[in-house]
Amino acid sequence: MVEHLKNNEVLFSEYHAAAQSLKSVWTRLASTYGCMMIVLSRSTLIIKPHWYARWLIYLLALDLHHEIPIANIKDVSEAGEWHNYSKVELRFISVKGEDKKVLLYMKKSREFIGMLRNVIKI
Repeated sequence: MVEHLKNNEVLFSEYHAAAQSLKSVWTRLASTYGCMMIVLSRSTLIIKPHWYARWLIYLLALDLHHEIPIANIKDVSEAGEWHNYSKVELRFISVKGEDKKVLLYMKKSREFIGMLRNVIKI
């Protein structure tokens, strides 16, 4: 997924983030500390686990693998702090048409929010 993006297409990336799907009580319980990568291009936001955590995240159905067209992103906002991470709440429409929310735990959250808002013009 990230492999098909050329380096000059990537506007932002963070490779040791954490994420939490707000889909259900089950997905809110999961911890993905340092297992997630977030890559933003002009056309797509990719949120996915690293190879070593992918099987467990899929097995537990944690809803943390998304390739989101920029037009499907509805809102992004700061949501507080957690240890050395800033929390970012992201609301989007999935490719299946579902309204979804995820929390992203990032080191470079302000840079991400600024770049994403610039791309989607919200």
